[in-house]
Amino acid sequence: MKYSLPAFGSLLEITLGTCSLNDSGITESFSMVQDFENKYSRFIKGNKLAEINTNKTILLDPEISSLIRLCLRVSGLTEGAFDITLLPLLENAGYGISDIELTENIGYQNILLEADTLHLKKGIQIEFGSFGKGYMLDLVSRILSKSHAEFTVNFGGDIRVKWEQKVLLEDPLDIEKTIWEMTLRDMALASSAGNKRKFWKGHHLMNAKQQTSQNDKLTVYVSHRLGVMADIFATALFVTPLRKSLEILEKTDGLEALIISKEWKIFQSKGFEVTLNI
Repeated sequence: MKYSLPAFGSLLEITLGTCSLNDSGITESFSMVQDFENKYSRFIKGNKLAEINTNKTILLDPEISSLIRLCLRVSGLTEGAFDITLLPLLENAGYGISDIELTENIGYQNILLEADTLHLKKGIQIEFGSFGKGYMLDLVSRILSKSHAEFTVNFGGDIRVKWEQKVLLEDPLDIEKTIWEMTLRDMALASSAGNKRKFWKGHHLMNAKQQTSQNDKLTVYVSHRLGVMADIFATALFVTPLRKSLEILEKTDGLEALIISKEWKIFQSKGFEVTLNI
C-alpha cells in the first residue's frame, strides 16, 4: 500500500510492506510533516522560522536545539563551507520568497545556544533546508515502526527503509537514466546534485565560506542509519571542497558515501555497495 503527500515543494511517499494489514500511523505522519513545514519552511511567511529570524533570541523545542547543535558541529568539520546562516545568500540569489535585498551576514559562529535558548547576532538568519527532509524521514519512521515491520519512506528522493529495499541511483548528467543499484537495509539514503535547483547565480548548493555555488562535484550520495545524518552530510560533503569532503567522510563513523567529481572521478567508501545497472 502506498500513500503520498505534497510537502516542502516535493512529494512524501510511504510504502507499507505486504504484511501490513492497516494504515496505522499514516495520518499521524502526514500531520506531523505538515506541522513541521508550516513552522519551519523558509518559503512560508510569518511562521516559527520567521519569528526566530526576526526576534533573534527565542526558546526552542529541545529536539530543534539538538538539530541546530548538529549543524554547528558539521559547520566546524567543513570549516564553514556548510552553514545554516546561508538564508540571505540564497534569497538574494533568487532561491526564495523575499522581495527585498537581505543583509548577507553569513557565519555559523554568530549562532549561540544556551541550553534551549537560541541567540542570533544582528543580521543573522537561519534556515533548515539542509536537514528538514532527513529529519522528517526519521520522525515518520519512528511513528510507522510502532505498527509496521516493513516500510519505505521516500521524500523527494531521500529515502529511509525499514527492513530491506532495492533502490536505483540516477545518472547525475541525465535524471531520466539510472546507473547503479543498491540494497538498503534499515538505512537512510540522501543525495545532493547541482542540477536540481538552478537560478541565475548558479545552484542552491553553496559553499557558505566562499559564498558561491560549489562546482567540483556532480553528485553526492550518502547513507547512514539516520535520515537527518544522511541529509545533512549529503549537503555538507557537496558544498565542501573535494579533498576536505573526503577527509570528513573517512573520519565520520557510520557514514558511507559515493561522490562523483565534475571530471567523473568516482570516490566510494568501503561500506557503500552498489552494482552497475546499465
